[in-house]
Amino acid sequence: MLGFEKECYIGGKAVLCLGVLFMKPRERAIRALELEEPDRVPMFELEFQYPEEIVGESYVLSEDQTGWAVTVFRDFLKMDGEMVKRGRAVDVTEHNSRVLVETCRKMGYDIIRVGFVPDKIESLRILRRLAPDHLIAGSVGGTVGIPNGKKMAELVYQIYRKPGEFKRRMENRIREEIENLKRQADAGAELVFDCTDYCLKEGPFYSLWVYRELIFPFLKMLVDAAHKKGVFFVKHTDGNIWPIIDDLIATGIDALHSIDPSAGMSLSEVKEKYGDKVALCGNVDAASTMVYGSPEQVAEEARRCIRDAAAGGGYFLTTSNCIYRGIPPVNSITLSKTGKKYGRYPY
Repeated sequence: MLGFEKECYIGGKAVLCLGVLFMKPRERAIRALELEEPDRVPMFELEFQYPEEIVGESYVLSEDQTGWAVTVFRDFLKMDGEMVKRGRAVDVTEHNSRVLVETCRKMGYDIIRVGFVPDKIESLRILRRLAPDHLIAGSVGGTVGIPNGKKMAELVYQIYRKPGEFKRRMENRIREEIENLKRQADAGAELVFDCTDYCLKEGPFYSLWVYRELIFPFLKMLVDAAHKKGVFFVKHTDGNIWPIIDDLIATGIDALHSIDPSAGMSLSEVKEKYGDKVALCGNVDAASTMVYGSPEQVAEEARRCIRDAAAGGGYFLTTSNCIYRGIPPVNSITLSKTGKKYGRYPY
């Protein structure tokens, strides 16, 4: 377990600690989402896959657990056997939620996104109880992204040969997802992430008319439903999004993640063109610098991101994806330390 400095905040909206004024994480994140300058650049990660390196406890799995947690820890990492064994002795949702909160606090994150639990609604309630000073986030989906190999042919056939039928199916799907969003909001989520990927490194997967007619109208329905519940909406997508970025931002999303550097996306250029319309999250390269770089290289890239996007507010320092197990823990901690040290406003 690795150590690092502890940030000071105690009760109230802000704390004076050794002559420095600190906001609470929730207020800091909301300021950035509203395109304002908080006390420092806020931080978060979509996932943090090795909490044992930070707080000395790992996630566990239930025997009947499904979803992304199983994909990550069973299909990708082959760790599920021991995790299920340890999960038999605890309430998995309670345990993983507590471990997540402790990890995010130690890392200095301002947003805590639900994940790796069997019951997301219950986890949101737990996160809200354990971390009232943080902005608690849920997850939604429903729009069409890049399909996997098994579904690709059928999906492309439906889109191009039966667009009317496809649109009707999407309407039903989005209505169901809106109800899911409402349940999450009622359980304590003040923000939702949509992590549907729309683009490859080379550019959009579909023809542009597909995004304009069959994807973005439904994304806007989700965004509007979130805003009606008083919930912020953050859109993640990998890839080169330049050909679709205008239409994507026009859906009303509050923030854009991750501005993929491996696909040639320039954080400074996106900030210049769209920083008055949408908050930006990124973009320390999770595919190269975070994995293969030295701590010094991570710190330099993080400082470059802050220089490129922090001025004027509306910016979150994050990786370009998440903290997955291939990233050395020292690099994750270096990124957090750099944000705390160099992300202070006024910038």
